[in-house]
Amino acid sequence: MLKPLLFTAALLPLLSACNPAPNAELQVANRSTQSASLARDGSHAVIGSSYQGGSYWQISPGERLYDWNHSDDTTRLILHSAISSDGGWAITADNQTLVLWNTASGESVAYWRISSEINALALGRYGNVALLGLADGRAVLYDVRHGGTFGTFRHDAPVNAVALSDDLSLALTGGDDQIARVWDTQSGKQQWQRQYDKAIQQVALSPDGKRALVAARYDGIELLSTADNTLNWTLPVGHERIIRGFSLSAARFSEDGAYLLTGRPDGRVQLWDIDGQQELYHWQLPKLNPWQPKPTSVLAVSFTPEPERYRAASGNGFIYTLSY
Repeated sequence: MLKPLLFTAALLPLLSACNPAPNAELQVANRSTQSASLARDGSHAVIGSSYQGGSYWQISPGERLYDWNHSDDTTRLILHSAISSDGGWAITADNQTLVLWNTASGESVAYWRISSEINALALGRYGNVALLGLADGRAVLYDVRHGGTFGTFRHDAPVNAVALSDDLSLALTGGDDQIARVWDTQSGKQQWQRQYDKAIQQVALSPDGKRALVAARYDGIELLSTADNTLNWTLPVGHERIIRGFSLSAARFSEDGAYLLTGRPDGRVQLWDIDGQQELYHWQLPKLNPWQPKPTSVLAVSFTPEPERYRAASGNGFIYTLSY
């Protein structure tokens, strides 16, 4: 499954005359990117490209480390991926197959076929457990080392978004049934649920599991306390955007849960101070060509160990370094 390295890309300077813009970019696909995930510290990325298949990157100095595909003879489109919080493992998925990878060696560790279409996934620390959101209305806590399930969490419609706390004690799921649910993974019992007017598109949990983000189409973006389903803050995205079907395409909490990074389909990345309930900064990812009709979507975001330095993976085949 491991193929030779194809090329190494260099970091290129990026200039902007108007909007706040990234100060560096790394090309990770010759054409558009369908999926991407970033390591928690922003150091590595898994990329799914229709033209080049799956790949694993070290972002600085900008090196393609491995080509990752689910078959030796064909390039399958990687639709979903995740990197464990410790950085040692990654998981990739197409419609119904999963592959677990060792990020140090680049070798595949396990390969599984799932009975239902995979809509979303999250990978636990050390790569032992994955949470899968499935089209058949289940969210499954899956043993990716040996196969089989640790638990099944049910919705009444396809599950579109999933998240896990670092200690694996909490799972957050959201689906087309317009409900976000928080689960105790040890008992398998639902702790609470929250009803929305439209389908859930994006969820996220802070590493300690104390804070949750839920984004539903036409229904705003809420930050909640997982302990008691208390609404802490509704992000101020504007009424006009909400009624036009505003959505998030990426979201991630900081390590301490005090800050939030979000990415939008229109290419905007925003940094939020949760306790202060304010936007601290925003960046607009550029179009590849000025005549491109629509901005490129933000596929993944991450903090880095360096203060005031962040990363965003874009559907145009680039990873951007953001600073202010």
